[in-house]
Amino acid sequence: METLESRVAGPLRAFLDPVLQEGHFQLTYRLVTPPPDPQGESPELIVDFSGADAGLLLANDSELLRGLEHLAFETLRLGHDDHHRLVFDCQGHRLLRVQELRTLAAMAAERVLKNGLPYEFAPMNSRDRRTIHMALSGIAGITSDSEGLGRDRRIVVRKPGSAAPAPGGRKEYRRL
Repeated sequence: METLESRVAGPLRAFLDPVLQEGHFQLTYRLVTPPPDPQGESPELIVDFSGADAGLLLANDSELLRGLEHLAFETLRLGHDDHHRLVFDCQGHRLLRVQELRTLAAMAAERVLKNGLPYEFAPMNSRDRRTIHMALSGIAGITSDSEGLGRDRRIVVRKPGSAAPAPGGRKEYRRL
């Protein structure tokens, strides 16, 4: 059976090596196959960057790192369903982000179960939304839905059957 790594390693290196060289980035990367995660958040392959310019990749909420990842997806012609299988990371930042999102999901669930009011996160990217949905999927007595369009897409956590929060209502999401 062909693995994701065996399928994309060559083309991925053919994309990344010239980008890093021509961009004069002081970065190296390694391809890592992580162990399976029981909560389903473990990708099949991680491109882990490190080096003197790591701060550039992580600046502005990892905008450059996400941009490189997006360009790699396009270059490799990965379908949308494969995007969670390959992850770009920098010095373990993604693992910390997943832990942060799981903590936020647990806090949101606790709040909804306690006071019965819907909890609306601020807009976030699809990968972060998936992490929140996965973290909430095993908690009885709540549901989570993605609402909004494009950059305004966010998660609302509520008890089943409760009304949606008013548009433009208070956003509870904060980075830890």
